[in-house]
Amino acid sequence: MQCPQCDQPMIESTISNTTIDECHACKGMWFDRSELDEVKDEVLPDLGWLGIDTWQEQADLLVKGNRQLCPKCRNTILTTVIDQQSETTIDICAQCKGAWLADGQFLNLINAMLDTAVQKSAPEYARISLQKVKDMLTSSDPISSDWEAFKTVLSLLRHRIFIQHPKLKSLVEGLQKSIPH
Repeated sequence: MQCPQCDQPMIESTISNTTIDECHACKGMWFDRSELDEVKDEVLPDLGWLGIDTWQEQADLLVKGNRQLCPKCRNTILTTVIDQQSETTIDICAQCKGAWLADGQFLNLINAMLDTAVQKSAPEYARISLQKVKDMLTSSDPISSDWEAFKTVLSLLRHRIFIQHPKLKSLVEGLQKSIPH
C-alpha cells in the first residue's frame, strides 16, 4: 500500500491489538474501516461510548475535497474533514470507509474527543445513558461492552452533577459517612 501523502510504501504497525498501515517517511497512519474506533477504544477505554462518528457530530466541521487517492481503493479521492476548533484533520474514503491521519492528527483526535467528553452537560450524559440502556436491550451483540460503556457514562454523569452542584456532593458525602458500615 502506498502513502496517499508522500507516495512511499507503508508498512504494518500495531497499536495495542490493532494492526494499521503507517508511513515511516511522513508518519501518517491509515486505518481500515472501524480500526480507528478500535484503536481509540484501546487507548481510551473509558471513552468507548464516544465513537468517532459521535465526535464528528459534536465538532465544528469543515468538509472539503482532496487530491489524494485512497491508498486502499486507489481510485477514490479522499474527503478531508477538519474540526476547526481542535484543528484535527481526517481524510476519509467514501468507498471503503478507511481513514488517513497525517503525522500528529491521531493525538489531536484523542485530545478533541477528551475535550468533547469533558464539555458534556449532565442532561447530555443522562441522554447518553438512556441510549446505552436502549442499545443493551435491542442489540444482538454481547451485553458486556454496552454495560461497560453504560457504567462509564453513569460515572461521568455523577461527576458532572457534582461539579455543577457542589452542595449536593457535600450532602451525599455527609449521608455516606452517617450510614453505619
